[in-house]
Amino acid sequence: MIKLSVIIGTYNQKDTLKLVLESLFKQTIIPQLYEIIVVDSFSTDGTDTMIESLVPSPCPLNYIRQENRGKPSARNRGIEEARGEIIFLTDADMVADIHLLQEHLRAHDKYENAAFEGRTVNPDGQPYIKEKLRSGQKLKWSYFLSGNLSAKKKTLIEAGLFDKIFTGYGWEDIELGYRLHQMKIPIFYLPQAINYHKHPVSEEDLLKRKYEMGKSAAHFYKKHPNLEIKYFLGMNPLAMGIYNLIKAQPRLKKYVEDQAPHSRFYHYLLSEYLYREGLTEGLS
Repeated sequence: MIKLSVIIGTYNQKDTLKLVLESLFKQTIIPQLYEIIVVDSFSTDGTDTMIESLVPSPCPLNYIRQENRGKPSARNRGIEEARGEIIFLTDADMVADIHLLQEHLRAHDKYENAAFEGRTVNPDGQPYIKEKLRSGQKLKWSYFLSGNLSAKKKTLIEAGLFDKIFTGYGWEDIELGYRLHQMKIPIFYLPQAINYHKHPVSEEDLLKRKYEMGKSAAHFYKKHPNLEIKYFLGMNPLAMGIYNLIKAQPRLKKYVEDQAPHSRFYHYLLSEYLYREGLTEGLS
């Protein structure tokens, strides 16, 4: 009987996806207990051929191709198709520790209805979550991060799944976490459930993501226009004042852009500027 369904959305990530699937085939729980669902947004890099090369797989592997409508749509399709009562959400560049799924299953055995955030290790060997947290510690809804996350299928469906309006980068998972928080569903930290992020992100890509994150933040705030979300998304007077100051002075903006490649401070300043540029454009 399948108890847990692993959901992976992917687009042109053939090489890292293969590593991820191979790591998921080697889990310490028996193959009959879990399935893997890969939802491919019409990759053009040979992902379909790579998947075929892995068949037959140790555990059930369901490969779905659909139109590229963004990450929320792919994840929702996977959740809807899932046969397990527990959904484990991960990404096509997250290689699993051998005990990963076992730890998530054990955690759900202890709680009737909760979500669990595992420990993701970045390419530099550092954990993605920097704060020192205890095993089993109750987390704020903002820790609902879908690279190493599990929750009950029925709970995710009751919450309304991921909002498909988030077609760009960022916030779609945390926004769902906020809705689960409103439903009184707790999130607990599960550091013994480990995966490894195998996709280093360049500084240039980080800056591009910041603008997209800002646009996604606008969607978040439009859905939940309250003071808590406003400040959580960085819409405080000081930050917005700095953004407006730089925007109003083209020479200052040019200076920040020129200094960003050589200075952590100016790189941070530019990234925050781009985030709020996307945010203000999204709000307008």
